[in-house]
Amino acid sequence: MAVSDSHLVGAQGPVRGFPLYLRRASWILSSTYISEFGPLYVQVLGLFYTTWLLYLVSRGTGDDYMHITKAFGHVAISQLPFHYLLSLKNTKSSPIAWATGLTHERLNPIHRLFGRIVHLFLAIHAVLYLRFFIVMRFLEKRIKDRDVRLGILAFWSFNFLGLLALPVVRRKVYHAVFYQTHVVLSALVLPVLWFHVPYTRWFVGQAVFIYVMGGLSRMASRENVEGLKCESVEGTDLIKVKFFVDRRSALAGAAPGQHVYIVRKGLTGPKTPFTIANVQEPGDNNGKSRVEVMLVLRNMGGPGTSPLAALRSDNHKDATERFRIEGPYGEASQYMPSLLNLASPPNGPILLIAGGIGVTYTLPIYLSLVTSSANRGRTIKFVWLIKTLADATWGIELLLAALREGKTDSLNVEIYVTTSTQSEASDKFEEVTSSGFLRAKGLRGENIGRRPNLRETVDEVFTTSAASPGSVEEVSVFVCGPPGLSSSVRGIVGRWVWRDGRKVSWFEEVFGFGGS
Repeated sequence: MAVSDSHLVGAQGPVRGFPLYLRRASWILSSTYISEFGPLYVQVLGLFYTTWLLYLVSRGTGDDYMHITKAFGHVAISQLPFHYLLSLKNTKSSPIAWATGLTHERLNPIHRLFGRIVHLFLAIHAVLYLRFFIVMRFLEKRIKDRDVRLGILAFWSFNFLGLLALPVVRRKVYHAVFYQTHVVLSALVLPVLWFHVPYTRWFVGQAVFIYVMGGLSRMASRENVEGLKCESVEGTDLIKVKFFVDRRSALAGAAPGQHVYIVRKGLTGPKTPFTIANVQEPGDNNGKSRVEVMLVLRNMGGPGTSPLAALRSDNHKDATERFRIEGPYGEASQYMPSLLNLASPPNGPILLIAGGIGVTYTLPIYLSLVTSSANRGRTIKFVWLIKTLADATWGIELLLAALREGKTDSLNVEIYVTTSTQSEASDKFEEVTSSGFLRAKGLRGENIGRRPNLRETVDEVFTTSAASPGSVEEVSVFVCGPPGLSSSVRGIVGRWVWRDGRKVSWFEEVFGFGGS
């Protein structure tokens, strides 16, 4: 999973005139048109900041060619500490996160955009210098000097960092190419810059400190777990990963929708985020102060899932010793507490839409909302789109458990299967979801062989959200799935914001490495 986006649009009630235009502008600025760089307002701020940096470059340079050439490089290097701060995963160690309240998921698009800006300024610095050497016929002589060679090495290091960070590369070879080179090159380029010229060492030294502290903070957030085991979901390529943690662990108190990393000990290789699907009291606890954490992931055959898939074939006694868990991470830690706050009265309906394995984000949130006394009387609807019926069996088990354990009296769940693939497991699922008992409890499953008309679902929620003829409630929308699904739902919701200025809280998780 990649990026998280949440924001608030508008104020209570229908609006007209200037407030309506303001709300429309807010919706446009908070919409994502280029997933690489996050919402539009991030790109607008990036444009203003680039203009400011250009002013710093040109300030007091006049028509001095060498002055402006050096200024491009100096200004670019001065931004490296900020750029490295934006990359910190553990926001507890990030001053930017402290100051803004933003998580890594919100800061990462800014990090990507900022990286392009720094790369551009360094490229201009290098090209202007090379042009000067060529015009003055100094290139053959200067290319033998250490500072020039190190400068060229740094220039190509940043070129490779930029090229290998392109979305097309991240999507296709994230683990094999992007992750490894990004971690290694972003470290190796710093000593190159340190010995390139002395007057930028103050900034390079800060970047080195941030890089090292960022790595140490991530290592400090890893913990050992008990009883790690993996099992297949029948008829699918899904894997359930279960382990136990101490009740005092940060993992035990993870907010619904947060994710973790499973790290193999002794390796510094690529890591893949997995959303926490469920945290519960185990049936065999026997008075022990521990809870069971479950992850559900799809085996893609990559380095992140293959080692876990291998654990299904037999019980590895040393599995727990070979893996550690890092986390929890995710922006859900910021917005979920307020949605579950008993002191806050219910305010408008909530719609959750998941595509495929994106349900690992939305299902825990749905269950936490529907079982919370803070949301009694609140309309909470959950729509799940899956390719095969068998893919939904584990999720149905959690929903049934909530009913069986009395955590909720009813559900409002619709599951749509978008292909017609059948199996023994899918037949069992169809039999279960078609039962009169579950339908009476609000759980409906249907194999329609295509994506349902989500406009009808969204419009129904917005149409019925009016508390009174003169007041319209806020609608909260959670979406997790492929970019196409998120874009489609946002377009439908946007009609209500654009036409009526409706108030919407939007929470989004999109599939893809790096938010692309």
